[in-house]
Amino acid sequence: MSYKDTLICTVGASLKTNSIRPNSPEQLKKLIDEAQSENMAGVAQILRNIKDPHDKTWGAEINSVASLIEKGFLNSRQKIFLLVSDTPDGELIGNILKEYFQKNKNNLEFNSVEVVKVDKLNDKNRFDFKLHGLRNLVREMANCAKDSLDRCIINATGGYKAAIAYAALLGQALNVPVYYLFESFDEIIELLPIPVRFDPDLYRKYSKIFAMLEYMNTVEEKRFLEKFGFQSWASLPEEIKIFIERTRIDTEDYLALNPLGQIYLESTEWDCSTIDDDDYKTNKPFSDKITGSGGHATKFREFNEKITEEIAKLPWIELVSITGSSEIESGNAFRVWIEKDHLKMVLNSKKGTGFYVIQTTIKNQKFLECVKKKIEEILQERR
Repeated sequence: MSYKDTLICTVGASLKTNSIRPNSPEQLKKLIDEAQSENMAGVAQILRNIKDPHDKTWGAEINSVASLIEKGFLNSRQKIFLLVSDTPDGELIGNILKEYFQKNKNNLEFNSVEVVKVDKLNDKNRFDFKLHGLRNLVREMANCAKDSLDRCIINATGGYKAAIAYAALLGQALNVPVYYLFESFDEIIELLPIPVRFDPDLYRKYSKIFAMLEYMNTVEEKRFLEKFGFQSWASLPEEIKIFIERTRIDTEDYLALNPLGQIYLESTEWDCSTIDDDDYKTNKPFSDKITGSGGHATKFREFNEKITEEIAKLPWIELVSITGSSEIESGNAFRVWIEKDHLKMVLNSKKGTGFYVIQTTIKNQKFLECVKKKIEEILQERR
């Protein structure tokens, strides 16, 4: 087995059914209630004081992580991602577990612990759960894994049961081991790969369809059929339909990638040429896109006017805002990164360092990654 130091862990959506059971000690129950008032540290300390992390009273997440470590599936505890549901209880248990794994003398401490809330992963709205929640779970798991594919493993024990199947498929698609602790088992086991294979040629064949469904999230069926020249839903080839969810909301039919389609996309090399479609561009004049703060930022803006305009002229850019600057002269280095639904940039020059916020026409992660590459190409030419 290769060296593994990063753990991606799905976390239960409810304190009472997944992570901390009804038969927990009264003191812990009381502290859980107090945790609503930010006393996560108190709950975590009670959890740390237990002698046996395999005691099922203490929840699936702790039990399964302890078993992973004991069996040697995780060689080093560098980072753990805790993927929680989009519910108050999900966030609460995620924060308690974060406290628990950050400081722990029971051989369960990780150098870095990050709680990741999965948008719309809850049981309040069946349409949101079906069209977005499980897809977002796949996306977040893939995002957590992308920087350490050869060093990470997935623990799919906690959370919604539907997540187990998709975690197993995603792990197979990315070649990442997936583990699960059955409630009646004493130790965690690896879920063996399913004998299936994704056809890479399908992406090349339907890249524009995949792009629209990924960038737009949900698409009205009428618009989709008209854009791609299909007469009806029935006329779509079966080889692409297996990746698409069709749902009626009110009186209209909508299409979206299903979780299987999202897994397929996460296993492919994304084609950034797909952002060249006119549907994703703006006609807004570049001069209307540029804003900036006063003070020294004005001097920085004037000195770097040409490069700022080049970025603003990109047809996927809605706003280029210079939010501030420093007078420190530091060459011509730069950095561009994604932060939630927009881009941020630091640009160094002879007139100081400027700080940018860049808004794009589409907020999707893959779209942002493609625009980021376009900006970096412009900045590389400047050097």
